[in-house]
Amino acid sequence: MSEIHKSVVIDAPAEKVYEFVDNPENFAKYVPNVERVVDIKRSEGRVGDSFRVIYKVMGVTFDEKFTVTEHQPPRKAGSRFDGGMKGTFDWTFEPQGQQTKTSVDVRYELAGGVLGKAIDALVLERTNEKTIADMLQNVRRVLAREGASTS
Repeated sequence: MSEIHKSVVIDAPAEKVYEFVDNPENFAKYVPNVERVVDIKRSEGRVGDSFRVIYKVMGVTFDEKFTVTEHQPPRKAGSRFDGGMKGTFDWTFEPQGQQTKTSVDVRYELAGGVLGKAIDALVLERTNEKTIADMLQNVRRVLAREGASTS
């Protein structure tokens, strides 16, 4: 199983960052390569809610179903995903004054057994690392832009 751990400090309070990333409709605003989010099922408690994310990496289309496993606003959010890849996606939000240290921990494996592991090690691992780093920078950028437009 591959793991990715990335963090960034965002110039926004934890509540605002959490609210933004908690909404699957915002995925396309900050997650690279996302083409669309469909079949969104949301409830007040969130745990057990689900949605599908359609995205393309290196010309290959992935269709992943995400199911919310943890919802502790504004500190932690987590989900598991299954499709072309299978794993977990966890967010942690640490308030630092009016800023928030935002961390993402992803654990995944590519479908396809030994061949999938080889492809991941050769190609996708670096791409996925960059995607998560870019995703966090995009959250920072979008929230900075939204903060500037409301000031």
